[in-house]
Amino acid sequence: MKKIKILAVQDPAVSVYVDSKLDVLKKFPKKDVEVEFDIISWDEYFDTMMKSFQGSADYDIVMIAGHLWLRDFAEKGYLQEINYDFEDILPVIAKEMQYKEKTYLSPSFCDGHMIVYRKSAVKQATGKLPGEIMTADEFLDIAEKLHKAGYQRPVALKAAQSEILLDALPYLRSGGKDLYIQTETGIKCNISELENELEKYVSLKKFAPEGTNAYGNDDIKEMLSDKKIVMATTWSGQLGVVMKDCKEKEDMGFATFDTAWNVTWSFAITSVSKNKEDAQALLEYLRSPEIDALAGECSGAPVRKCNYISGADRYPWYKVQLKMIEEYAKPFPAVPEAGEMNGVLYDAIYSAFTGEKSIKQVLSEAQTKTDSISERS
Repeated sequence: MKKIKILAVQDPAVSVYVDSKLDVLKKFPKKDVEVEFDIISWDEYFDTMMKSFQGSADYDIVMIAGHLWLRDFAEKGYLQEINYDFEDILPVIAKEMQYKEKTYLSPSFCDGHMIVYRKSAVKQATGKLPGEIMTADEFLDIAEKLHKAGYQRPVALKAAQSEILLDALPYLRSGGKDLYIQTETGIKCNISELENELEKYVSLKKFAPEGTNAYGNDDIKEMLSDKKIVMATTWSGQLGVVMKDCKEKEDMGFATFDTAWNVTWSFAITSVSKNKEDAQALLEYLRSPEIDALAGECSGAPVRKCNYISGADRYPWYKVQLKMIEEYAKPFPAVPEAGEMNGVLYDAIYSAFTGEKSIKQVLSEAQTKTDSISERS
């Protein structure tokens, strides 16, 4: 029997493919093909994937964080070009699957900024409910009013070192500038210009629980579901598990940032795969409307329009989430050496958040390092 090996990131959406009750893989029409998932934590995923590209593992398919890594991997020849009809996959997602008009990715689920809050507490503290689209300043204002209303540490932040750059991104964008800008010589990191914006994010620490600098997805899920906090930002691809065991679900409200970011976690066939034809058939099956609907139930973030429409009554965040993906989320440009560049920013923002270094110092050091990476690219 032939075998297809997949390297996947540890995420609720991925569980749908390996859930024994759903038997998604056993229903794959090619019965002479065995599919094996190797699921790796986010902290370890990037390094594991890069080692696989360098020949230390024989994966046929790897999960790619959409536009975040596509340019580098396509230009370095890591990925096999694929072709398919996008059908009703959201057009903005379909575009993300391509680089230089060639298709390399097959979408799995979306991870965009979504705000989740307890409606009763926010209304009691502010006198009203927020709109579906929130600015970073509005989020800060609500956090402060919740605190003044007697809610101690009302906001949790996903501020672990491996999470903090993207958790801080809506605030970094809140002054009208972006983290990466297009210049005459190429794409440049703009971190040194974002001092006031980073200060906004760091200021939220006083409203967050002790230890929030170690929080990842599971911590945010627990804090929201168990009513230990009033408000938090999480990924759209986490909302399925956040809501599954949530106390008083009817009290949960949803919004997104006007400065949101979204990435589509996707499957790609490696250029070294010896099973490209079977791998392509598997991806066609995994992005089908039926499997996308199941993935949406698990993660909360499908990629097809039909599933947002059919699931709108069951999943109250779908309406806001669709607006986030189609209208508000702004991706990064195709940054060269994106992994290394962003690694510098994760470390810098974490150092500022924890107080290890001053904001001015970390931004200056990060600008110098990212400039050096840009010059090499």
